[in-house]
Amino acid sequence: MRRTLVPAVVVLAALSMGALTACEAEKPKKETSSSSSAKSKSESDTDAAPAAEEENSDGPLAGGETAAYGGMKITVSKASAFKPSEYAVGHTDGNKAYTVTVTLENSGKEKFDGTLVLVTARAGADGVEAEQIFDDKTGEGFNGAVLPGKKATAVFAFDTPADAKVLDVEVEPGDFEKEAAQWSIKL
Repeated sequence: MRRTLVPAVVVLAALSMGALTACEAEKPKKETSSSSSAKSKSESDTDAAPAAEEENSDGPLAGGETAAYGGMKITVSKASAFKPSEYAVGHTDGNKAYTVTVTLENSGKEKFDGTLVLVTARAGADGVEAEQIFDDKTGEGFNGAVLPGKKATAVFAFDTPADAKVLDVEVEPGDFEKEAAQWSIKL
């Protein structure tokens, strides 16, 4: 009896620590271009391009903007109208369909598992879930690991109410240490 109690206590303690660290998840930062690019060559010490800055933002990002974490960057494109094929799953007649391209960039030193990334969306005045559309070129998501210095790109399609003006996209990085990033994309 005692041999099974000790491992159970260790597992419970580990799960508790995981829950505590999940409360302190890393928030995404908005990556912006540096304003120092306006300097003349005589004012600049090097010819190198200006580094991107990270800005704290609790609000959603716009289409085309990047959320930066330590070692990872996520970009969601602007939305594009999409015509699902007759074999598509997830599209309702009368609704409109849009695609967004999600790019993961591993700027860290360790590989990142892209299969754990979750992309969801809401749309319309009531913020209803925008169902993901699975078609021949959309809905596959990310597969496998993203190596350091590499990128992975996937196209996602969403079904929205016909009168929707904004698509709210959320990308969960796939680990408990990073908070989901959100984009509010005009349609």
